[in-house]
Amino acid sequence: MFKIYFLTAWRSLLRNKSYSILNVAGLTLGITCSILLFLVIKYELSYDTFHSKADKIYRATTVSNYREGEARSSAAHYPLAELLRSNNNLGFANLTQVHGEEGGQVNILGNDGNAIKRFKEDAHIGFVEPEFFDIFDFETGANDPAQSLSEPNNVILTESIAQKYFEGENPVGRLIKFNNKLTLKVTGVIPDLPSNTDLPFSLFVSYKSFVDYSPYGDAKSWSSLSSTHHLYLVLPEGMTDKRATADLNALIKNHIPDKGANLPQETYALQPLSDLHFDAVLGNYSNRTVAREVIWSMAFVGLFLVIVACINFVNLATAQAIKRAREVGVRKVMGSSQLQLMLQFLGETFLITLTATLLSVVLTELVLPYLNELLELEIAFSILQDPALLFFMVAQVLLVTLFAGLYPALIMARFQPIAALKSRINTQKVAGLSMRSALVVLQFTICQVLIICTILVNEQMEFFKSKSLGFNKDAVVTVLLPTGEGKKLMPLRQELANHPAVRKVSLSSAPPSANITFTGNFKFDNSSEDVPFHANYKIADENYIDLYDMKLLAGRNYKESDSVAYVINETMRRKLGIESPSEAINKTIALGNGEVKGYIIGVVEDFHQNPLRDPIDPSILLANPNNYWFLSAKIDMNNKQEALQHLEKVYNKAYPDDVFDYEFLDESIARFYQDEARQNKLFKIFSIIAIFIGCLGLYGLVAFMAAQRTKEVGIRKVLGATMFNITVLFSKEFVKLVLIAFILAVPIAYYLMNKWLQDFTYRITLDYWPFILAGVVTLIIAIITMSSQAIKASLTNPVVSLKSE
Repeated sequence: MFKIYFLTAWRSLLRNKSYSILNVAGLTLGITCSILLFLVIKYELSYDTFHSKADKIYRATTVSNYREGEARSSAAHYPLAELLRSNNNLGFANLTQVHGEEGGQVNILGNDGNAIKRFKEDAHIGFVEPEFFDIFDFETGANDPAQSLSEPNNVILTESIAQKYFEGENPVGRLIKFNNKLTLKVTGVIPDLPSNTDLPFSLFVSYKSFVDYSPYGDAKSWSSLSSTHHLYLVLPEGMTDKRATADLNALIKNHIPDKGANLPQETYALQPLSDLHFDAVLGNYSNRTVAREVIWSMAFVGLFLVIVACINFVNLATAQAIKRAREVGVRKVMGSSQLQLMLQFLGETFLITLTATLLSVVLTELVLPYLNELLELEIAFSILQDPALLFFMVAQVLLVTLFAGLYPALIMARFQPIAALKSRINTQKVAGLSMRSALVVLQFTICQVLIICTILVNEQMEFFKSKSLGFNKDAVVTVLLPTGEGKKLMPLRQELANHPAVRKVSLSSAPPSANITFTGNFKFDNSSEDVPFHANYKIADENYIDLYDMKLLAGRNYKESDSVAYVINETMRRKLGIESPSEAINKTIALGNGEVKGYIIGVVEDFHQNPLRDPIDPSILLANPNNYWFLSAKIDMNNKQEALQHLEKVYNKAYPDDVFDYEFLDESIARFYQDEARQNKLFKIFSIIAIFIGCLGLYGLVAFMAAQRTKEVGIRKVLGATMFNITVLFSKEFVKLVLIAFILAVPIAYYLMNKWLQDFTYRITLDYWPFILAGVVTLIIAIITMSSQAIKASLTNPVVSLKSE
């Protein structure tokens, strides 16, 4: 029986090729998008879930409670691990500490100890303890990392890095030098780590090497914190994270030094490993996070696209139903029951959905590489090896078949045989006006919400690009120096600037806006107590303010001859309670414990040190050649190559053992918003697809009307109606529906975008014009779609129209 159903369904689909093609096209697009989004969501949710202890692994994070709110950090105090191990009665013995470096200088040493190859490495380097591979289940092959990592100055490489450095040679026993400071012996090679981990190290250096290497503070001190130093622990059986947090804070209470009445005492909070990939504030070693709200939004977009495709199917199916009324009548006269007819039509829907799904598989294979490139992911597509994907696709076929096919099947199965055979089936009997209207309104509400969101996300991205940051980032080249001893370049600074293509040169701890920040406490105006907030230190030479075109509001810039002088920003001035910039001049500031005391000599206009999602920090600019980590140069972009060659020549003179590597500042700032940029591109693509699918449904509805009103069109033409009159006749009903959809879409889109924008301290205002633009664009597209069918109907010979039955 089922064979007959499917055979009949197949023949019916072949007889109505245009109907079948339109339905298959709409569903193929919707299902392809849902599969791609499912793969992205599944990949994002899979980060570090493959570890056997994943649900028990936590990161120890620090919390500082200021008067103005809570400050969180991923850092763990350096001595914490030793303290926990020495108090194993608490159950925290299963732990590991990690220090991560994002790239660095790697030299391959020959037998004579000299560098035979040099790499400016972008891969992540991890200083890890032997316990690292006990807690995290990374493949190690035949190696025993515990033995290698128990000794200082050893390093384990991943296969791809080993191949890169040694090109097929056996790397074991060879020596490499990291940042021209640490000489390391290669003791093993392990398989590359999976891409879905937030611990994406390619070189594993024994943690014992870190004690002497540590570039950020004293590795034995409770006073030093670095966001690149993490501690991970496994909770014992039966212990909750709440109890573990309380025990941890009770233990460290007497070890973290008291910082005074105005500064908070640091405490710890345990963060589950499953949260690392979704926490943009604390971050992770992969430097890639995605908000859970974004995951949910992708899921809803995928669902909406399938719903739009299903609505399209229903509209086209009801349009086709009139043509099949006689077929239904004949089948009923021959004895077919209503259930049999419903199964017949559901079978047709199943065939169309299955065909669309098979085409979606092919389309997904073709599109996925481009999606991986766009999102910088490594998603694999293998249905048979991915049970979750197979289940999703099977469930989707069944649900789409029911959702898209049940209503048209029920309508057609209820046709009365006599009415059907006498062609008395009309529009109202096929599908009530309210149902058709509701489907069109729902379809175009979804489309317009996506368009409005796309426009507003794009506006926020343009805002990022155009908003003044309080400094000039254009034509500025930045170079990360091998060490913080920028004083090496101080004698060469004039030589750096002695080239017509190099306009200005400065040395500093970091550019004005960077992922690198140095913060600390300080005393103000000869007070014996620290102020109740930390300041962001920008350590820079006297050329810094001039190079970045920072605006001085009062006072002057410091000079090389100044002993200890400070320039503060407006936010610092306000937080210190100083009424005007001029009143800040000659006030005293003492950094740290009060040993670095100097005077405020200038106040600059606020500048953004962080992405625009974060507020401006209070900042202090000061000079100290021992902490210059960056070279900044403003160059003539018309002679870019000459400028870069000159910078490289002078750099190599100061650092002959290092590789010259540069970056334009505007490019590094643009990376702050790369996740939002990717979302923007995805919204644009899916909005276009949603509109296209929606137009297919609208096309079907107009065809439905044209089929029902053939004689009416013929009579109107005989009576003198023009093509424009016929077009208006067919369009006016649907224009109303599109406008109703716009009225519904506006508050929905406003709510969604207002919530999204709350994540940014600096953001656009929600003006009316993006909403109006989305409505106008949708209306124009809808009118063009409807006009094509209306014009076709108006061009039909009225004689033929009046003869139609």
